[in-house]
Amino acid sequence: MESVKVEITPGATVSRLEVIIRIFYGFVVLVILCIYIFVAEILTVINFFTCLILAKRVGAGFVAGVIAQVARVYSYLLFVTDERPPLVP
Repeated sequence: MESVKVEITPGATVSRLEVIIRIFYGFVVLVILCIYIFVAEILTVINFFTCLILAKRVGAGFVAGVIAQVARVYSYLLFVTDERPPLVP
């Protein structure tokens, strides 16, 4: 079984410029992330039926990547870390 690992290292200091950038960058990242979450939800419904009928998982890696990206984006937007998450998971 594969697991999803997300490492978040909180920083002690913050750059004022990064706080300003965070507002605009966070908006763009959230819009893209919402699209990925929507696709992951559709894939989860499909995965439910394939698990039930065929006993196989479909797209579990994609959903796991979206979950890891959500953790990265939230930690960035909630000022836990200054490490910018990538735009695409």
